[in-house]
Amino acid sequence: MNVNTTFMQLPSIKEITDKAQNAFKRFPVTLTWAIIGSFYIMYLIDFDSGNKLEEKLDIILTLILGICWHIGSQFFIEQQKQPNKWLWLKGLIIVLLFLFYWHLPGTKDLDNNPVYSIRFFLYFIGGHLFVLFAPFIKFWKKTAFWNYLKSVGLAIVRSALFSGVLYLGLVLALLAIDALFEANIKGERYGQLFVFCLGVVNTWIYLSDFPKQVRHQREIYFERALEVFVKFILIPLVILYVVILYAYGGKISLQWQLPKGWVSYLVTALALLGFLVEVIINPIQKNAKAWTIRNFYPSFYYALLPLVVLLFVAIFRRVADYGITENRYFVLVIAFWILGMALYLLISRNNKLIVLPLSLFGLAILSSFGPWSAFYVSKTSQINQFKKVYDQVSLNGKMATADEFNQLTSIIDYLEKRNAISELDEITGIAMKEAMQDTVHSRWKKYTYVDTRAVMDSLNITVDPDSNKSPSSYGVHYSLYQNQEQLQLHDISEFSYFSEIHFGDYLHKQLLTERFELDYQTKDHSLKLLNKNNESSMVEFKLSNFLKDMTKNGTDLSGLPIEKRSLFLENEELKAKVIFTNLSYTVFPKDSLNIHSASAYLLIKTNENAQQD
Repeated sequence: MNVNTTFMQLPSIKEITDKAQNAFKRFPVTLTWAIIGSFYIMYLIDFDSGNKLEEKLDIILTLILGICWHIGSQFFIEQQKQPNKWLWLKGLIIVLLFLFYWHLPGTKDLDNNPVYSIRFFLYFIGGHLFVLFAPFIKFWKKTAFWNYLKSVGLAIVRSALFSGVLYLGLVLALLAIDALFEANIKGERYGQLFVFCLGVVNTWIYLSDFPKQVRHQREIYFERALEVFVKFILIPLVILYVVILYAYGGKISLQWQLPKGWVSYLVTALALLGFLVEVIINPIQKNAKAWTIRNFYPSFYYALLPLVVLLFVAIFRRVADYGITENRYFVLVIAFWILGMALYLLISRNNKLIVLPLSLFGLAILSSFGPWSAFYVSKTSQINQFKKVYDQVSLNGKMATADEFNQLTSIIDYLEKRNAISELDEITGIAMKEAMQDTVHSRWKKYTYVDTRAVMDSLNITVDPDSNKSPSSYGVHYSLYQNQEQLQLHDISEFSYFSEIHFGDYLHKQLLTERFELDYQTKDHSLKLLNKNNESSMVEFKLSNFLKDMTKNGTDLSGLPIEKRSLFLENEELKAKVIFTNLSYTVFPKDSLNIHSASAYLLIKTNENAQQD
């Protein structure tokens, strides 16, 4: 029977119940895990508007991770000649999941340290890749493997479609009941419904109609619709990507420029799309009528190799300038994987497509632990990069360029989030954790966030103002952001009036009271406090020089002490103080600037103490 016909037919109630029962008999551990996990998350949603979800995030991640690994282990066991001898694998999966949960820290550290979320993502991807090749680890047949991958794809589409339609239908039903009967249905119910449909219904449908004896599928069922999809959509997209990237390669060759960093993501996307096309058309390629399908191999891979060179140049440029981070590590690993797979498919006579998911699975697992892992390599690279920049700055009398200053602060933030800031102690000669105190005010103050400004102050590093004058027409952007953890008490006892003010590109005049009006002049970047009664200027803050002076503190101004982000003026009529809380501005060549947005506290005291508004 044609697969498309089977897919489109609506099953009867008896068929649905029979398939559901058979699926549970076949996947008892997986479905029990999915049901318990889903109902547990639904239970948590009922408390404190999701606060419980954050508190139990480690359990939730473990429950999510377990589903794909349980499915993969069952697929593997089913294809063995003596399945009962491999039942221990299910127990091993549960033990490994427990170890994953055990190694996760508390919620606070889990949220603040990206290592754990990245490791979860690697195991999540690895688990899904495991599903793609699990039945064929000890057995390989080209036609059977292709049919198995098609079954996986159809199962994903079918389960997503059915569970999605069910969810939308039930949501509309709840909304109707709420509107017609004033049932006051809690918002949490919609979240619980989503979890149920995704975790239970979607998983159950995915497993309910999946072939068991995949190795016996010897005949290829390649539908016309699939051929049309590849011929008129996927392959033209591949050609379009290739043309764009070759055009870009020609441009940078003529201009003698290095490629931009983002080109690495485009080449990676092209390679993955090409591998997907290769997997889909592999069984019919030699006998296909369409020229594009018949000649996709090896033409695509010959076209891909020069682009891989472009990919490596783009990656190594960023690595040479800023060292390795987890993101660059994975891009670099993927680049080597793309090169290896392209050469394998060109050279190998067997062209076993199982190598694609199997090799990527190995890279995902290996990069998660050990001295070769993304985390160890990245941390070591950033420490070395810090030493390199810090030594250069020290040779210049602790005077850093804007780029050097930003590199140092960025590395400090990076290492602090990974609880590795103390590894810079030997390089700097100070205790870096202690440096993250308020040394500017000559008192110790414990911060719950990384105060890089205090660190740079402790290291006596300042920014050369001349280095901020970028030759680029785009200028240099500076920002100041005060989050909730940085809120401080302000002494306003000397002032009579207080207001929070906002100004920038699109906001100029603000009526403060019946007497005072604030006017921001974009031309000369002056902030005028006007007497609305006679339209006279009572005080005028010149912001240009003040903001340019702030640039010596680097581009990230968040952590500056109050006195370094405050302006104070006094005349015969009044005294006024502006304390900036948020800033976004750009300094262009020739010392011109543009204030995009600004927020501040305005404090005023007039000499007419008895006067009322």
